[in-house]
Amino acid sequence: GICIAADIGTNAEVVLSGPDGIIACSSPAGPALEGGQIHDGMRAALGAIDKVSIDEDIRIHTIGDVPALGICGSGLIDAVAALLDVGIIAPSGRMVLEPEKQLPEPLVGRLRLGADDRPEFVLVWADSSANRTDIVLSQGDIRELQLAKAAIISGVEALVVQAGVATDDIAEFMLAGGFGNYLNIHSARRIGLIPDIPADRIRYVANAAGSGAQMALLSETERDRADALAESVTHISLAGYPEFQKMYLGAMGFPKMIR
Repeated sequence: GICIAADIGTNAEVVLSGPDGIIACSSPAGPALEGGQIHDGMRAALGAIDKVSIDEDIRIHTIGDVPALGICGSGLIDAVAALLDVGIIAPSGRMVLEPEKQLPEPLVGRLRLGADDRPEFVLVWADSSANRTDIVLSQGDIRELQLAKAAIISGVEALVVQAGVATDDIAEFMLAGGFGNYLNIHSARRIGLIPDIPADRIRYVANAAGSGAQMALLSETERDRADALAESVTHISLAGYPEFQKMYLGAMGFPKMIR
């Protein structure tokens, strides 16, 4: 069947394997998924918000279960997915100060205008954070995430189109890399970072690049196999790929719903 592997980070490497061979591309996602250019962004270290959910109020989890210092990539994706579900973020990416749904008061109380007169949502109040300042998700953070996820999913889409198949034909989607393995699959699908295919077709494959390097160092047979695979892969340059710009712009919005 059609298998896709994606190593997601500042640059996303995406590989599609099908009956007609292997094709690959690299998509520049930028630093947002690693905490860069995010209002309270940080790397995945002690005190980083790495999981977010919503019920009557926002619920966060931090690495190390310590007071929050900021938010890392997996937490950012969770937060945006959760706020999409309750209508605080519109499919266009705009944060809505007066959502159409009637929401619990604790959630509504977290919505406000920031210092730049743009909407923001308070994830952690100052009296509960490690640095005694409010930790927020800003309108600018949402835009940065949109840029990153559009680059990644349009790279996937370009390979699917190049292979002449459809998204529903994907038999397996593998998430690789240190970041990819900490993604919440539902949240990643909810924001349109990865294809909206059944969750049982998506799996984590740990640090695939590191594992492959170890295999090549320890086994001459595997090293020869790796060399042969590299020679057989067709590389697609997205910069010169027809329709890529259209795909990228079309992927900027968030899905209204997922399966």
